[in-house]
Amino acid sequence: MQKELIGYGSFIEGTYGKKLPQVSVPDFGDTLLFYAGRYALKYLIKRIQATTLIDTIWMPQYYCPFVKEWMNHEFDTIKYYYVDPFDSESEIDWTQFTSTKDLVMVNNYWGLKNTDIPNGERPIIIEDHSHGWLSKGSLNSKADFCFASLRKTLPIPMGGIAWKPKSSKSNISLNNPDVFDSYTGENPMNEAWDTILGSMELKATCTENAQKERYLEQYMNGELMVRSIYEVYEVSAAHADFIKQYIHTDFNSFKKKNVDYTYPKLEKSDTFKIVRHETKAPFGLLLAFKSLDALNDLKKHLVANKIYPALLWPKNDLSTTYTYLLNIHMDYRFDTTDLNYIITTINNWITSNK
Repeated sequence: MQKELIGYGSFIEGTYGKKLPQVSVPDFGDTLLFYAGRYALKYLIKRIQATTLIDTIWMPQYYCPFVKEWMNHEFDTIKYYYVDPFDSESEIDWTQFTSTKDLVMVNNYWGLKNTDIPNGERPIIIEDHSHGWLSKGSLNSKADFCFASLRKTLPIPMGGIAWKPKSSKSNISLNNPDVFDSYTGENPMNEAWDTILGSMELKATCTENAQKERYLEQYMNGELMVRSIYEVYEVSAAHADFIKQYIHTDFNSFKKKNVDYTYPKLEKSDTFKIVRHETKAPFGLLLAFKSLDALNDLKKHLVANKIYPALLWPKNDLSTTYTYLLNIHMDYRFDTTDLNYIITTINNWITSNK
């Protein structure tokens, strides 16, 4: 009954008391928790800059526009490079980075990519696993440093992580307390944390439309707070304990099982392709479109049926055939009844647009 009100998807509200499977505790090497992935990334860059000069910071062209804007506020040497985000086998052209003092941020897109780290002289490499937490790519990375936005996957209000992989060739240590910003009095992140946590609790117990409007507004208010905070603060002990209770939960097994169930039941469409891998767990049901109008039309149809997908991401200029991505959540919140409803809703749209 509650799903008829809150719908399917949107931000993760909690586990509803479900006992979820855990993975064997991975040995990432040195790790540090943060309040969001962007704070982990900024920390890593500042940590590296404390030891060595960085000429240019390279980011993938296809990336979250809010984080791109946030990063451009903090660093003035950012440039962008192209790699196909919808082809798990596409590789980065490393010849375009000519200096060992460059820093290249690479993305494990949707948990499906394994970045081929070049041998010999190369730039400094930081790998983003925000959409592939606990994927094979994150567990076996050979980058110098890695980070992830944990709140993309875990039922937590805020959270990010940085680590130095065991295979890292960097001689720079991860931990340097001097890189963190200091504060006096109350933790500056408390308000954003409490605001988003409150919205999660409202969603988990929502029984009427007025509450739905309130938790959506409250969640967005918390997000706006995160976007406006540029300092990197240490995560408090209480917040760290909250994050750690979910950090080794096997959310990927649900995604893999649900996508494998859904994929063969979808009608064929010339309007989009499904981005997937036979053996890897994707971030969700990933539909790559050639046309933004077609994507928006399907999105409108889904929302009308209370299925809330995410556009990943707007404001990115690509020259490839497929240029826009719609993600439909496939996580532990949904059983086969829910998946059948999602499948039928998508198939109805495909049939009506043939």
